[in-house]
Amino acid sequence: MTTMFNFRKQTLNKIDTCSATETVTNPDVMIPGDDRQTTAMENPAFQRTVSMTDIKHKKTEDSAVVSNGRPPSHSGLKEQATETRVRNDYLLPKKKKSLRDSVSEKWSRCWTCSSEKCKKTVDKIIPCYKIIRKYKLKSDFPNDIICGLTVGIMQIPQGMAYSLLADLPPVVGLYTGFFPVIIYFFFGTSRHIAMGTAAVVSLLTGSVIAKFENLEKSNSVVSTLPYNSTNSTALDASEDGLSTHEKIGIAMAVALLVGFTQIGMGILRLGFVTTYISDPLVGGFTTGIAFHVGTSQVKNVLGITIPRTDGMFQVIRTWTAIFEVIEKTNPAPVVISVICMAVLYTVKEHVNQRFKHKLKVPIPIEIIVVILGTAASYIWNFEDLFHIKIVGDIPTGLPIPTVPTIRNVDLYITEICIIAIISFAQSVSLAALMAKKYGYSLDSNQELIAYGAGNVFGSFFSCYPYAASLSGSLVQESAGGKTQVASLFSASLIVVVIVWIGYLFESLPNCVLSSIIIIALKNLILQFLDLPRIWKTSRFDFFIWIVTCACTALLNVDYGLLIGVVFSFFTVVIRTQTAVISPFAKIDDVDLYRNSKKYATTEQDPGVKIVYFNSPLYYANSDLFATKLQRVTGVKPEKIRKQLRQRTMKSVLERKDFLPAVNNIDDSSTNVSLDSPSGTLTNNDIPKQAPTRADICPVHHIVIDFSAIPFIDSMGEKILRQVFDEYSKIDIKIFLACIADDVWAVLETTQFLEKHSESIFPTLDHAVAAAKHNDNNKGIEVITYL
Repeated sequence: MTTMFNFRKQTLNKIDTCSATETVTNPDVMIPGDDRQTTAMENPAFQRTVSMTDIKHKKTEDSAVVSNGRPPSHSGLKEQATETRVRNDYLLPKKKKSLRDSVSEKWSRCWTCSSEKCKKTVDKIIPCYKIIRKYKLKSDFPNDIICGLTVGIMQIPQGMAYSLLADLPPVVGLYTGFFPVIIYFFFGTSRHIAMGTAAVVSLLTGSVIAKFENLEKSNSVVSTLPYNSTNSTALDASEDGLSTHEKIGIAMAVALLVGFTQIGMGILRLGFVTTYISDPLVGGFTTGIAFHVGTSQVKNVLGITIPRTDGMFQVIRTWTAIFEVIEKTNPAPVVISVICMAVLYTVKEHVNQRFKHKLKVPIPIEIIVVILGTAASYIWNFEDLFHIKIVGDIPTGLPIPTVPTIRNVDLYITEICIIAIISFAQSVSLAALMAKKYGYSLDSNQELIAYGAGNVFGSFFSCYPYAASLSGSLVQESAGGKTQVASLFSASLIVVVIVWIGYLFESLPNCVLSSIIIIALKNLILQFLDLPRIWKTSRFDFFIWIVTCACTALLNVDYGLLIGVVFSFFTVVIRTQTAVISPFAKIDDVDLYRNSKKYATTEQDPGVKIVYFNSPLYYANSDLFATKLQRVTGVKPEKIRKQLRQRTMKSVLERKDFLPAVNNIDDSSTNVSLDSPSGTLTNNDIPKQAPTRADICPVHHIVIDFSAIPFIDSMGEKILRQVFDEYSKIDIKIFLACIADDVWAVLETTQFLEKHSESIFPTLDHAVAAAKHNDNNKGIEVITYL
């Protein structure tokens, strides 16, 4: 039998044939890159690849194993630092505790009592105790009293105006600016926000009342919620299906349920929920709310009467009703509204803004307009002379505590959740802004409890849900307020109006309050000016803003918020599905890897491809990961296997003419020199070696940078395993680098590391060096034919 060798072209004449002879028989021919086995010819032959490095250094390696007890490095360098070795050598062991020990430790920590711990507990539950304990009477008190009175002057007309949004008497807005604010003083952690009525919350409360009104008009059973009988006689008149005290009862029930919801969220430590409500979503939602608020005040400005609408397309149906009776417009309230809005806008935007560095406090133009409007209406009898609607009778004295009656909760449970979350998001975002500016901590969970406690307490005193007032908070901060003591003074001023001088505002025209509301919407409407900046920053945020605003304005408030949240989550999925796999290479003279298409980098080794994936690897983008990996690297396993099969079959056909010549050689001949000129076979007679992957694709390693992959799920691990298997079939190894701990934990749990632990490295440099090192130690392939 004669053994012959077929070497790679560059080393064919340099190898000693006698040192590499090996005889193997096998009836099948393996096709590289294919799992199938094909019978190639009648006289069977088998190809086997042998590493010449192993042959040359076999003796040296055997002695090395004896000397140091482990297989030596092929290159004589230090052992490769894989992620597994780094974790085994340097990762600190976890301190495992039994369930019994953990429970015992927490129990002892909870019940261990000390003076310091008691003080911290009291400060956390009742933050006002810390404020009082550290209150500086000489420096803080003057600022707080001036600031509190200023805010109180603003809150009086604002509370009366916003109560109209909720379809409630103006006095209810004054109640809401007093009772809940007192509770927030005790439990709130912010020092600068001013609590009271808010436009968004008022409108949402009004939508609940509108639902009950529509049911009443449809002859549905509506629960009559009790109201303070001692001062309700002046409020019983109502042009709608519900009496005024029934509307107040519904608002009380809403406040109670919202309060319980917020307290429950605070106890469950759900203060983080606002992180899922992005700034673009809030901006679009509040701008959409502005359309509802402005639309609801048009009837007072025009002096017309239209039915209150509810449900889908509320704004469109309201404007339709307005145009149906537009010919009945009363010119008197239109003129009064125009004058009031002109004065309000001029003072707020030009005087207060232009001279704010000279003014200690801004001019309280709202209360001035209210006083002048009330005086003019009383003197000239606007109600009888011009048929202008006025506020009407305002009961004096504090309301008697009344327990709200809660029925038909299923009718407005969605609004309850929306009001609880929106009021919290609006208030805590403003509080966080102030806390960051003045350098103190804010407990969002405690804020939830404070808001909820205020709503629960206020619900017994004819209040509807409250929230932080943007304008009031800015005034309180700019006027030099130091602590929440300022809120006590603003509440004191409001209670003076409630108890003693409220009746003086009975002649106030409703159109004056509507003018105050419309001018207050300016900042919300001007949020449209943020769209160009949002577009440049993020297209996704831009569309979140547009979709939320459009759905809120055109559909309804609750649908708008729900669609906005769902669309926001949808964009998160879209962002991960549009994640990019970028080709990486090392920058010249800098030990950094960057996108080779954007940075001037060194010439990359054609055999090692480095890529970077910038998204979590999970079920939504796992298939895209594999597809994009093939596109960026240019290595498509299926295509390469197909080319290998085609070339291998072509090589097999070329050997059909060669093997009969081998069979005719005399069996007594033990060796034939390939270089002998007298031999029967020459180099040209030997068929070429079967094609390998290197003949088609020079890439032998792909390194994936995992530094931007925060987590991976079971589908991501599955596709990663498939990628490893697919590329290994064409003799291409996958290396991973910079894996996060959470990703490592998943790979460890799914037994991925049992097979591929040596393919994971702590840094890109380690992975690239290992790839080049492995390729250099492959040696020279020797093909033996039998």
